[in-house]
Amino acid sequence: MTSRQRVIETLYARPVDRVPLNVFAGWNVGTKSSVLDKYGSINAFMDEFHIDIVTGVVPRFPFGDLSESEELPGIDDYLSMEITDPLSTEILAKKWWGEMFLSVNDALDHHKTEMGEKAVIAHVWGVLELTQFLFEKKGAPGMEDALILMITEQEKSARLYMKLAEWSAGCIENAARAGVDIIQISDDWGQENTMLFNPKLWWDLIYPATKIIIDMAEKHGLPVIIHSDGDITQVLDGVKKLKVNGLHPVQESAGMTPKKTRHLLGNNICIMGGLDIVSALPVMNEIEIREEVNRIFSEYSRSGPYIFSGSHMFQDDTHLEVIEAAYREAYKLAPFV
Repeated sequence: MTSRQRVIETLYARPVDRVPLNVFAGWNVGTKSSVLDKYGSINAFMDEFHIDIVTGVVPRFPFGDLSESEELPGIDDYLSMEITDPLSTEILAKKWWGEMFLSVNDALDHHKTEMGEKAVIAHVWGVLELTQFLFEKKGAPGMEDALILMITEQEKSARLYMKLAEWSAGCIENAARAGVDIIQISDDWGQENTMLFNPKLWWDLIYPATKIIIDMAEKHGLPVIIHSDGDITQVLDGVKKLKVNGLHPVQESAGMTPKKTRHLLGNNICIMGGLDIVSALPVMNEIEIREEVNRIFSEYSRSGPYIFSGSHMFQDDTHLEVIEAAYREAYKLAPFV
């Protein structure tokens, strides 16, 4: 079974030979440097540790590039502005945030390694996360502004979300034509032990816009994984109603639990994650992380479809040896017998 087949079959809750392994989205600079120093390339690391997925990330700003000297537009400005063409070749070729992420084209180019064919994820942006990018100030996300607008300008926020959803849907169509295998929608809705906002606002504003994005992936026959940090237990019924194929990461350090998540999602939606970048990787040694991976597999991999992954990008406070120990243990536990 190729990596590509293994991941796709897992997302459709069909039998596979082993649990797929993934590294979420990209690489922080320090961690990437450690990998390159030891292995020479990210692909060599992926082959060494049997990673099944490579991810390309689309740009995060739908209105072109604004220089830092320009005055930050307001919501009325964004509602009247034209978005960039989501079907342009630049969408798939452009990198953002330095070398932390691959472009979609890079991911498609890198999907064949010495160990075989990887599954290619196109990482696109959900509407709340796009909105915080619109109000970013000097590199700091504009989440506070986005959340205030959800309350004070609900009607305008709803229109902006639909506009952004159409752009993300167009990015998916572009990526689908290029040959990606999976869509990953990143939209952070949670914080520690609760949502960032009233769940009713999620149903009223986020759900209908997210459905537009997911419908485009479905049109092209691509499985969808939703990524959201924090505790989003309160809207898991909505996530299930969206008919997604997977959820990432079920952040235990924020209060989510694999047992309750599985109960609410059912046995056919894949959970991706388990390896927490807050409560596990930076504070555990190699022996402890192997024990943690055993716990993860016992709680996640036998209750339904599962992809082993970090809960987010590996941070620079984590030693490479701990990451290596985690993936060695995961590969040892991954086969279904």
